[in-house]
Amino acid sequence: MRAAMPNFPCEFEIPDEWWVAAGMAGFAVSQPAYRSALGARLVPLREIEPPHLDLAKPRDWCGFDRARMLRVLNGLREGAEMRPVPLLELDRDAVPSSRSYAYRPLDGYHRFYASIAAGFQFLPASVIR
Repeated sequence: MRAAMPNFPCEFEIPDEWWVAAGMAGFAVSQPAYRSALGARLVPLREIEPPHLDLAKPRDWCGFDRARMLRVLNGLREGAEMRPVPLLELDRDAVPSSRSYAYRPLDGYHRFYASIAAGFQFLPASVIR
């Protein structure tokens, strides 16, 4: 499953076998974001800096952990309530490299990428200023 980044001219890939194993073949979004806790702020994915993973930790595929990605994808498909992603609000004037983005994820690597691949436009977040 290849998906385009919402605010960056590149793509990323989740192995097709994982996508099928999670029952995502034929999945279509019916909401703007996955279901999350009441009070979570919906932030447009295009405004979030793509998270980078600590490459010192071994992963199964391009930074993704198979078991974790399958849990997230299953949650998306089932409409399960999942935690909001903690985001740091960036000061675009103070951090020149962040001018394209308003937020930086502090966690939620799999939820971020799975949300894009599933077709959501927003990410439920708890924003830290």
